[in-house]
Amino acid sequence: MRVLTKEEAKELLVKYHMIHTNDDLVGHEGIIKVMDRLQSIQQDPLDVVGRNTDLVMQSRVKDYRRNGLETLLYDQRVLIDGWDKMMAVYQTKDYNLLEEVRKTIADHHILTLTYRNQLDALKIIEEVKNEFKDGPKFASQIQIGGIEKSVWGHSKLSSAALDYLFFKGDIGVRMKNNTQKQYDLIARLINKDKLEKPFSNIESFIEYFLLRRIKALGICRDKNGIHLSGPHIGKSEIRNQYFKILIDKKLIEEVKIDGLKDRFFIPKEAFELSNLIMNQISFIAPLDNLIWDRDFIEYLFDFKYRWEVYTPLDKREYGYYVLPILHKTDFIGRIEFEKHRKNEPLVVKNIWLNDNFSDDELLKHAINRFEAYLVQ
Repeated sequence: MRVLTKEEAKELLVKYHMIHTNDDLVGHEGIIKVMDRLQSIQQDPLDVVGRNTDLVMQSRVKDYRRNGLETLLYDQRVLIDGWDKMMAVYQTKDYNLLEEVRKTIADHHILTLTYRNQLDALKIIEEVKNEFKDGPKFASQIQIGGIEKSVWGHSKLSSAALDYLFFKGDIGVRMKNNTQKQYDLIARLINKDKLEKPFSNIESFIEYFLLRRIKALGICRDKNGIHLSGPHIGKSEIRNQYFKILIDKKLIEEVKIDGLKDRFFIPKEAFELSNLIMNQISFIAPLDNLIWDRDFIEYLFDFKYRWEVYTPLDKREYGYYVLPILHKTDFIGRIEFEKHRKNEPLVVKNIWLNDNFSDDELLKHAINRFEAYLVQ
């Protein structure tokens, strides 16, 4: 079995994720290359200096600009909003292959509605779906079923029903107006018949889905956690069976990393990379695939990062929306920007740097490049 030092694992991981490498990723072609590598990128509605999807792309695609995915999402429909690890953006060509994910999430949403005291939303599903017979609708345009007091989430039953229809795959997002989603029947958004057929059995899906997640991570630690969430692969006994299948098919390789007892799996293509890491600084998205497994990242990079958006103010160690700073293959600190609006100047609210980093010019260049990404 191949044994990697920490430095070798760090270099492999950064090269695999194509962060400040010489891959020369530009334009829509560059975005698709990132999607081919990472499979999907996690969504989050918060927008301080771009949403999480924007922040993932700006650290990889040279000329990426804020909201740069929208043409591929809502005009060309090469990308689509949907569920993978969490709510995500992924390639439309994968839509049918993730049918099992939609089924699982829709079933789970019934439990959520039970908890919210909103099961009556299921009684109006067909009525809400019928609202789209004449065209797309925003949630605010649908008033069916009234209001039902809820412990959290939507209070409108029609909005709860829309969530279920989306998770199930009956409707999709046609476009967005800031955080407001305009929905339409999925059949009017994409032609599922022209996509690869769904898996005929659960075994084929699990094999595909586990490989998909390993590719999304680059180095996959065999440890239960959010990085391995999703149908079936969250159970170690199932993973063990399919790790062996993927190894036998030479699609992945098991490796050891110095100092760690955990098992690690790497997609075959990670050992075939010829790209180089540049002397550059990048600001990393808080939900970037690179740092999904934060306990592993803490060990590998000697860098502890926790997203404190939902941490009470008096318990925050750093700040509300803080981004890790990566230099070559090392995390050298973190940075917090003021909320950025339109074409206003970018304001650095706080910055925390390791004592042994002193290249102010390189950091200034990174901030200038980041400000250029925000200009639309």
